[in-house]
Amino acid sequence: MLFRCPYGMLLTVLSDCVTFRSLDKRQLGLRSEAEAPYRSLRVVLFGFQVLSAGVAFVIGSTQLVSALANAPRHLPLQEVAQGLAIDAAGIGIFGWLLKRDLDARDKQIARMTREEDLGSLQIELANKKTLRLAQLRQFVRIVIVAGTSQQVQDALEKAEEFREPLEERGVMVIPLPIFEDSNAEKDKQNQLIDKDLRWKATALRQGDWASWFQIQMKTANKKPEKGLYISLRMDGRVRGSGTGSPPWDRLAVALPPVSGPGAWGGLLDGFDGSV
Repeated sequence: MLFRCPYGMLLTVLSDCVTFRSLDKRQLGLRSEAEAPYRSLRVVLFGFQVLSAGVAFVIGSTQLVSALANAPRHLPLQEVAQGLAIDAAGIGIFGWLLKRDLDARDKQIARMTREEDLGSLQIELANKKTLRLAQLRQFVRIVIVAGTSQQVQDALEKAEEFREPLEERGVMVIPLPIFEDSNAEKDKQNQLIDKDLRWKATALRQGDWASWFQIQMKTANKKPEKGLYISLRMDGRVRGSGTGSPPWDRLAVALPPVSGPGAWGGLLDGFDGSV
């Protein structure tokens, strides 16, 4: 569970004021309901319509047999055929609508599961505090830069030009040189100083991070040749991802500040930037 601390002291005491607990299946279901509040109602209604049309189709099939056999008191064949066509159309239409909602729910649960897996990965701040990524939710906007050491270094150099406005918007960068190159370069990129406290963090146990990225690349069918980035919202949801360097210039303009006029107001505030 998470709760807020005064922003000025958010990272210096973060490990004391925020605890980490991954969401279980029930909590993921509740979060899914919160994101799509009418989906469960649609699933029930569409499911009922499919069931109703299916029962009517079975009854109509027996009537069709009676009409073809010229049984006593059988309904006219044309009327039976028309009813069967309507029932079949109902099964098809409502079945498709039901499947669409169920597939959307499954994709949503899969996305939230990936986000929770990402949130469980470990980082180290400039003040040597070790945290799970999810413990920074509601405090900063994470941007993960993955690639070779040179690709990550190039992305960090581009970010320096926009560092001040990005820090005002709560952006924290996590460099992740996991796709080859020397350990010396990795160590250089992972060195943090005091002024990096609200700007950059070090990814710990990079094998776990690499495994997470490998799964995402396989799912999205993306290649790491140009490097990869993932931008997270304040609440930990993925804002955007892509190849190459993050769009620092757009992030510096489009994201609202974390304090002052126009600041992001929390979970009930739907505006968290469009990038």
